[in-house]
Amino acid sequence: MASAPLARVPASGRRVVRAAAWLSLLALAGAPEPALAAPPGPGAWPDDEEEAVFDVPAPPTLPGLTRRDPTFTFEYTAAVIETDATSRAGGRSAFAWYSHGEMEMPLVPRKWFVGAVHDSAAASVPGVARSILLGSPELYGRGVWSSVRGLSSGGGFGVVIPVPRDVSPGEAEVLRTARVVRPWDETRFRDLTLTFRPWFDMRHITGPFIFQLRQGLDWSLVVRGLRSGERRTDIRAHTAFYFGYRLARPVGVGLELWEVYQLTEGLPDDRRATFAISPSVRFILANVQPALSVLLPITTPLRGDVASYYAARLSVGFSFPTDAPLPRP
Repeated sequence: MASAPLARVPASGRRVVRAAAWLSLLALAGAPEPALAAPPGPGAWPDDEEEAVFDVPAPPTLPGLTRRDPTFTFEYTAAVIETDATSRAGGRSAFAWYSHGEMEMPLVPRKWFVGAVHDSAAASVPGVARSILLGSPELYGRGVWSSVRGLSSGGGFGVVIPVPRDVSPGEAEVLRTARVVRPWDETRFRDLTLTFRPWFDMRHITGPFIFQLRQGLDWSLVVRGLRSGERRTDIRAHTAFYFGYRLARPVGVGLELWEVYQLTEGLPDDRRATFAISPSVRFILANVQPALSVLLPITTPLRGDVASYYAARLSVGFSFPTDAPLPRP
């Protein structure tokens, strides 16, 4: 699934992703049999040990895989975008704001989850237009298997529900400019497009170090009449790798690397792959986890629609503990 995008990842990036995968496989192969079983029942081992294995700081974009309680995550992003000199904006700076809301409910604590996502964006592009844009909702389910040795793996499947939108040519250009800020979720802003989003998750925790990987595909189907030059279907791959370190019980720092690769769209090869990095710091408080991060491109932004951009993000995760004691995985 990732052979095409990984082929264009810089050698250093490929080594990081492969090293994370080998670390997890070695941990799985070398662990004794009791370590691969699900943890024992409530009260069988200390809360601080459970926290160290399951309740670790989440990346700014990826979810905490082994959550126990219902959660709501809100993210707000503010970005400055350098437009292309040949565009209608003539190389002048555009400004974009992006909000992301996600609610996740555990069906079986730390194992099976369902969730819903909704995004909205606003942007001002000089010489073009200003616009507020609502994304299409996404519904998903996911599952995860966990080991007391710190290895978790699983996957999920999401569906972006197609929503019609009537946008002017100016608003369409604003959308093309704003979507580069969060390119891995760009499919939520397509007009009457049904998108299926399967993915694979993996996380390995060793001491204060956290390695997390998500890899998936977006398969989009336009369910309206095609416009000039438009494809009926589109496939793209996305990969995210996170390396985190827990400085102390309430503080974690990390670095997130994202790649989005256009598999079927008619683009030059140098515009198919999009890479971005995001250093972050997260604070772990009682039922609240705020995080601050910046987002920077390290290659051509999404499809080469703009020259460059930089963004600052505030993400806050809220958990809602249930009254009844919940069984461990």
